[in-house]
Amino acid sequence: IWYSRQRAMSAGPDEFLSKVRGFNDSTQQWEFSQMFGEDEASQDDSTDNYISSLSFDSTGAYLAVGYNCGQVVVLYQEDEHTYQLCCEFKSHNSEFDCLTSTEIEEKINSIEWFPFSGRNPQLMTCNDKTIKLFRVTMPGSDESGGFPVVRPRRVFSGGHTFNINSLSFNNDGETFISTDDLSINLWNVEISSEAFNIVNIKPENMETLKEVITRSDFHPTSCNLFVYSTSKGIMRTGDLRDSSLCDRPSQEFSDPAGSLGGFFEELVATISDCKFSPNGHFLLSRDYLSMKVWDLRKVNEPVQRIKFNEHLIPKLCDLYESDNIFDKFGCCWSGNSSQVMSGSYNGDFYISNAFEPGNVTQLTLNSRSGNESWNQFDTSNKALHMDWHPKQDIISVGAKDCGYIYVRKNAEDDH
Repeated sequence: IWYSRQRAMSAGPDEFLSKVRGFNDSTQQWEFSQMFGEDEASQDDSTDNYISSLSFDSTGAYLAVGYNCGQVVVLYQEDEHTYQLCCEFKSHNSEFDCLTSTEIEEKINSIEWFPFSGRNPQLMTCNDKTIKLFRVTMPGSDESGGFPVVRPRRVFSGGHTFNINSLSFNNDGETFISTDDLSINLWNVEISSEAFNIVNIKPENMETLKEVITRSDFHPTSCNLFVYSTSKGIMRTGDLRDSSLCDRPSQEFSDPAGSLGGFFEELVATISDCKFSPNGHFLLSRDYLSMKVWDLRKVNEPVQRIKFNEHLIPKLCDLYESDNIFDKFGCCWSGNSSQVMSGSYNGDFYISNAFEPGNVTQLTLNSRSGNESWNQFDTSNKALHMDWHPKQDIISVGAKDCGYIYVRKNAEDDH
């Protein structure tokens, strides 16, 4: 199945859809492989050790995990289904901004791997204000001395007034974008002293502000295209060939027919994550109640609305009062662009065929304590962060201070 879908990756969007829609994933079985993080339940209420981001590299050989405390852990794929510790390092420390009299947290907001793999991979991390590029030197080189060594290559700072929410590398291997609430900057990997502002939605009068930018992503194959999402439930694409300042989008994706209406409409419509499919033909967006799959050729309606959180609608008042309605759940594509994944509360996460309605698999993260009742509605156990191995049916999910690896059963038979 995986091999057949990988062959479909090189097809055009229509041919790809005709091939992928022939597969039925409703009977797929996933099994827990391993857990990383805290081994035992902590009595400390601190969230410092909570996972704040995670990402596979382009080969799937490495998995980077960022934490609220500014720590980054890099795991390597020891065998087909198992990951072991490669190295860990402190990426960011908390700082005090004297100009605004505010503390800058060390929390890792985003981790991105340099798109071209080599013997010594590179990864980029950011907190609210500062972006850092690191090189991981592996054993066997003259610099490592027999152990993995992490060294900072560059520090990109001073480019954002508001808090950075995401990073994305360009496929040209030379540039990347960083995004905050009101702007997107384009950087050269080799130049840390300047950035070019390519999107700026800041109004002259901040009292008239109607939306903020929530996420951005570079196209996987076209170095001139990028997408960003907003709190209005809209995704906009920009084309760097048209203008150096992409305030006027080349495309705008919105789904008014899928709106909830009422007091909570804008809150639940906010897009918390958006991503291009690996084959570059489609977009995935995640709002509070659902995922939506979009064809880049059709801006006014998604290909599919994947609704898995509708049971939360009667609880929206409670979720608003507890601030859980502002939780930002991530989403991701499978490496062959045929499936999508996102998380929810109670440690639940959902895997769906991206193009077949009703084809959703619900899974629940393994509990540490073993005596928790999943019949109770637990908003503290949030599957917020996740990523999919780019070449295999292996997924990683982060919730609280633990990460989980799941593998599709008999996946080896499909390769």
